[in-house]
Amino acid sequence: MVEFTFEELVAAVQKLPPEQQAALAYRLHQATSEHGETLTREQALAELEALRATGAFDQVESLLGKYAGADVSREDLDAAIHEAATEWEDEFDEFFRDGS
Repeated sequence: MVEFTFEELVAAVQKLPPEQQAALAYRLHQATSEHGETLTREQALAELEALRATGAFDQVESLLGKYAGADVSREDLDAAIHEAATEWEDEFDEFFRDGS
């Protein structure tokens, strides 16, 4: 087993590309979160940024034009979009309601 001082470890991590640094930060955070810590809004946003940096969302399928032929009125579409937007906001608010 190889042993490093804290300073050596920090120096080695600083040599990593930013996406690998973000992935390491995410993994370390996951390891500490599993020990009963409460996730704050800032931590959730940091995890999102770490995932973005590692390319976790690069293969997401675009819906642009996918339903271009759907027979939906503009009002129905606007209502569905509004409902989806407020639904996730409500769920997000519930998640952080504890004041974190």
